[in-house]
Amino acid sequence: MIRKKLAIASVSHYKAIHSLWSLVAMYICICNALREKDLRATARCHAGDAETLYNRLGCRPQCRQCLEDADQIVAEERSAVPA
Repeated sequence: MIRKKLAIASVSHYKAIHSLWSLVAMYICICNALREKDLRATARCHAGDAETLYNRLGCRPQCRQCLEDADQIVAEERSAVPA
């Protein structure tokens, strides 16, 4: 397997790379095809834990393997929002 390293020369390069990655649909819950960006957006607008937010998005945790990561994402979003 050949791995390419990505050199980041400045903060502007980092921001450009980060914005490109944000276009990729990262799934947080495979069972429900729930994307990280959808969970983050819901966490910014609604109260509750990850399981409550799943319900807001019209689904519920099935195998529950994603809940720990989902709770972490919710905490990240809540800490980023100014009070």
